[in-house]
Amino acid sequence: MKRRTFLGMGLAAVSASLAAPVQAVPVNKPQKWDESYDVVIVGAGGAGLSAAAQAATSNLTAIVLEKEPAYGGSSAICGGQWAVGGTDEQAKRGIKDSEDLFFNDMMTTGRHQNDPAVVRAYVHESKALYDWVTERGVRPVSVTLSGGMSVPRAHTFKPTEVLQVYKKYAEEHGIKVVTRVKVERLVWDSAKKCIAGVRVNQRGKVRFIEAKKGVVLAAGGFSRNPQMLKKYAPQLEKAAVIAGLGTQGDGILMAQAYGADMVDTNYIKASYGFKLNPSTIKDMALTQFKGAILINKMGKRFIDESVSYKIQADVAFMQPEGKSWMVFDDAIRRTAMKMDPLQDGILWKPIDEGKVPPYVFMGNTIEEAAKKAGLDPKAVAETVAKYNKAVDTGNDTEFGRKGLASGKGKLVKIEKAPFFIYPSVGAMIGTYCGIRITPKAEVVDVFGQTIPHLYAAGEMTGGVHGASYMTGTAFSKAMCFGRIAVRSIAAAR
Repeated sequence: MKRRTFLGMGLAAVSASLAAPVQAVPVNKPQKWDESYDVVIVGAGGAGLSAAAQAATSNLTAIVLEKEPAYGGSSAICGGQWAVGGTDEQAKRGIKDSEDLFFNDMMTTGRHQNDPAVVRAYVHESKALYDWVTERGVRPVSVTLSGGMSVPRAHTFKPTEVLQVYKKYAEEHGIKVVTRVKVERLVWDSAKKCIAGVRVNQRGKVRFIEAKKGVVLAAGGFSRNPQMLKKYAPQLEKAAVIAGLGTQGDGILMAQAYGADMVDTNYIKASYGFKLNPSTIKDMALTQFKGAILINKMGKRFIDESVSYKIQADVAFMQPEGKSWMVFDDAIRRTAMKMDPLQDGILWKPIDEGKVPPYVFMGNTIEEAAKKAGLDPKAVAETVAKYNKAVDTGNDTEFGRKGLASGKGKLVKIEKAPFFIYPSVGAMIGTYCGIRITPKAEVVDVFGQTIPHLYAAGEMTGGVHGASYMTGTAFSKAMCFGRIAVRSIAAAR
């Protein structure tokens, strides 16, 4: 018996025997659809809205369904950093970058656990989509070097401006974006053996919407689903979460009901640099990539500060009491503000206004700042002195730090008063893993086959990041594969 035929007959007996918490039974298509489109897009974040814009370009009818009251998802509240190589902004700054260098950095950062074909598709699309967006008047405010990069390629945008470009373009071309509509299940056509649409709940009313050519799942990760976190990342079950309220794993569960495979779940990590008790992405500093060092409760360094902030979070959690601090001086602070105006620029701005925010300790000497932070002043001063000597000699014998980020960028000493000590923690921005996809954004099942007419994009997909994460690749990954998915649907006509 073919697997698709088996699906068409139903999986009630199998799911009952497995005692699954959610009964994975295919929902067969109704006798009559309530609405019909070429494409149904589930989720109105960066992935969903870029998919909508591409549907308009491809002359496909489409609808975007968002369960939350507003569009944007996690993309709307992210830091806006878009990793892309070979841009005009880089050229203006004398930065030499290319798709090949970007690809190699991605594979190195991911420890070659990421899917090369999927990464290559992403890297190529990132530049094409960047050009499409900037041609419509939205420009980055900075280009910076950050975790996982051998050259500066984190183009910092105001994310809401980027999202608005997609939404406006889509709606001007007749694509509908509807909020407060919860997609509950994918619908299966047992005759054609493919995904045929979705079942939705709109204000308590169940409706069926047909997707004649394909469904694009762009429903986000599962940072806010305790059950899924416990299953895939129990070590982060109690971690702070900085993600869209809708990141509850809905899309992943819907795809899994049809056998979708999962990848990269063993690499779920928090991101380091947040102030204590964070509530927004603006509570995150990237100062370690501008020269700050990280210390533990004993006032000792514990890591090469140029590595990905995902790895920093892992190691920071292992320190005594799980506590750690950033140490930097005023010169590093000012550089960080200039290079990352939407991150450090916001976090450290009160200091320029003569105010010391409650989340950082300041002193005219290292010892004074350490004492205020509740640390051993002598130990911290000794650590800073030892580090400064390593910068002078170019030989960090403790952890081998050779640069500001990913071993690149000239190290700087911590020596210009005032000095700052910032208690920092790791928090979950996203889950960075999920459904296996092809380079065409087709969903792949546990047998390695694509599930007909089902595509996925954004945080709910895996394969791009691998074992670690390059700054700026989540926002752009979502947008790129949203576009790729719909282009694949159009090409399959």
